Amino acid sequence: MKFSWKVFFSTIIMILITFSIGGYLLVAALFESSYEREVASAKEENKMLQFSIATALSAITEDGDSVKDNTIADIVNSMVATINGKKMLLRVSNQNFKVIYQTKGVKFDNKLLKSINSKNRGNTLLEQNKEYYIQTASMIHLGEQQIYLESFRNISGIYTEREEQYRIYQQLLIGLIVINGIISYLISLWITYPIKKVSRVAHKISNGSLDNRVSIRSKDEIGRLAEDFNRMTDSLEEKIHQLQEAARRQEDFIGSFAHELKTPLTSIIGYADILRSNKMTTEMIVLSADYIFKEGIRLEALSLKLLELIVMQKQELDLKKVRAKQLFDEVQGLVSPVLEKEGIHITLEIQDTWLYLEPDLMKTVLINLIDNGKKAIEGTGFITIKGIIEKDGYSIYVQDSGKGIPQEELSKITEAFYMVDKSRAREKGGAGLGLAICLEIIKRHHGVINFESTVGIGTTVHVFLKEEGEV
Repeated sequence: MKFSWKVFFSTIIMILITFSIGGYLLVAALFESSYEREVASAKEENKMLQFSIATALSAITEDGDSVKDNTIADIVNSMVATINGKKMLLRVSNQNFKVIYQTKGVKFDNKLLKSINSKNRGNTLLEQNKEYYIQTASMIHLGEQQIYLESFRNISGIYTEREEQYRIYQQLLIGLIVINGIISYLISLWITYPIKKVSRVAHKISNGSLDNRVSIRSKDEIGRLAEDFNRMTDSLEEKIHQLQEAARRQEDFIGSFAHELKTPLTSIIGYADILRSNKMTTEMIVLSADYIFKEGIRLEALSLKLLELIVMQKQELDLKKVRAKQLFDEVQGLVSPVLEKEGIHITLEIQDTWLYLEPDLMKTVLINLIDNGKKAIEGTGFITIKGIIEKDGYSIYVQDSGKGIPQEELSKITEAFYMVDKSRAREKGGAGLGLAICLEIIKRHHGVINFESTVGIGTTVHVFLKEEGEV
């Protein structure tokens, strides 16, 4: 059942129960009030008759004398005849409960007489032939003689009136239910309309339309629900975009893993080509073979570490204590053959100290930054690497004399596969993944990387590594 129908039926049932009980109590209260008035009138009427009969009988008797039954009957009969023609039901009995006089239509028992005395007046409700009467009884003293007076007041009218009130109220209740039903239905539609809007938007969102929002401006609970729903949707949309972006980046990393293996392979191929193509001294042969061996070992270690870093999403690295100058000398030795072939001169300005890092991954960062600088240089040029001891860490600057990067491109260059100059990147074997991996490696070293570039002058990359105690 729809919520609007639940609201509708709940309201109708509540109105029906409330009005039924309220109407019944109201009619019952009115009837009770009328009944109490009739009882009071019956007692007053009986009291007046008692006084009149007692006065009349006292006038014709002397003290101590008793009055005959037929005399009492005559006096009562004459009094009844003079009450403005009003039909009055009376009964007079002697002290032995024998009826002395009664009007036509009186066929009630006299049980009430046994419960009264000279100090109290009794009354009870009687029903006869669907007619209702209030029987009121009192005692009259004539010396030693006692007589009983009973008056019967017909109150069938208040019962008829009550039934009529019930009938009218039932008709009124039906009319009220119809009117309130229409109003309740409209109110239920009005109340549930915002909920339907929320439901429609939720259905659209479940089908993938995350840009939908609920437009409810009320300040009530439903308005607050809509605001909370919109905030939830904003958060959900942001989280989904983050998950989609993370999934895309992870897929890009895994899909291009083979490309990143090219960096150590380039050094291996370069030195192998030198060994094959040139006559070299024994010392140079050993040196070249050593570089090939080291790069082969690094290639194996790099493969495992990149798999841990990208596929397994390892958050913390096993940092080692490494001399800065040794690290940069090894990097220079790896890239020098390729750079010299391109006519690019590399220089080192290193302040030596102990660094706490993962050496193979940090070599990957430096080689990627140098490789990007090489690609940005048209013709001959230079690349300068500086290592500066800072107060709370170590700064690495990689500066090239390339063509520079436009300011609007700087914020995008660390995105996977993003290339500033796609045509030249393809010519030089670029894939746009190097800086993205560099950024991930620096993050896992708890460092930061920034880029400054001027078109036509060159680019400077600043890598800051915190001290060991701050890692």
